[in-house]
Amino acid sequence: MLQLWGGRPNGEPRHYIKRPRTDPVSESIIPASAPPEEPAPPPVEPPPPRRRGPWGLLRGGLARYLRFTGRHRFFGCLGVLILLFFLCGAVTIVGYRLSPSSNDLAPVEETDVNKIGTVVNDSLEPVDSYVQAMANFDAQGMWDAYASSAQAQMTSRGQTVQQLQQGLDRARAAGARINDAEQIGNYPLRDGRRYVFYIVSRSGFPPGGGDEELYFIFTTDPSGHILNVT
Repeated sequence: MLQLWGGRPNGEPRHYIKRPRTDPVSESIIPASAPPEEPAPPPVEPPPPRRRGPWGLLRGGLARYLRFTGRHRFFGCLGVLILLFFLCGAVTIVGYRLSPSSNDLAPVEETDVNKIGTVVNDSLEPVDSYVQAMANFDAQGMWDAYASSAQAQMTSRGQTVQQLQQGLDRARAAGARINDAEQIGNYPLRDGRRYVFYIVSRSGFPPGGGDEELYFIFTTDPSGHILNVT
């Protein structure tokens, strides 16, 4: 009776408990619950391709050319010659383009001048006498160095040797002096006149009375006598 009502049969141990049978078909159809899957990590994006600069391209091209030249020496040398000819032609064209044309230059005007080499530094006695008399504050020596035509013009304007000497005496009394005088050029003209150039260093002359350097241009007649001083 105990066996019919689910009791423990006689002779069975206490720990035995009859359990209901499981259906193997249902176990195969309904799978057991699997543990939850962990989310997969996001895919790693590859780094962007590195851009090659102009030097990188140049190095790459040079490396390829060297490898090609190692295998084909004749064609490699031929390529170098072609490149050199191309560069020479490009430089010639650019230089021609950049060179000024005849329209960009100022027109040339022809003028009558002396022959080449006529600029000399020969001394003229009247001019040297004038400069020496000026350093000595000698009005008569300066007057005698002028041409007769220049003396006549100065006389017509009321200038005399006495007036010139008075001016020189006042300057010397104030401490004026000629420190140095140097001729720097003698240029003959076609009509026989000359331009004689002097640099005179002096001090104490009015209005400032300080040290100064003056540029004298003596215009002389064919005989060397002074026509004008500027």
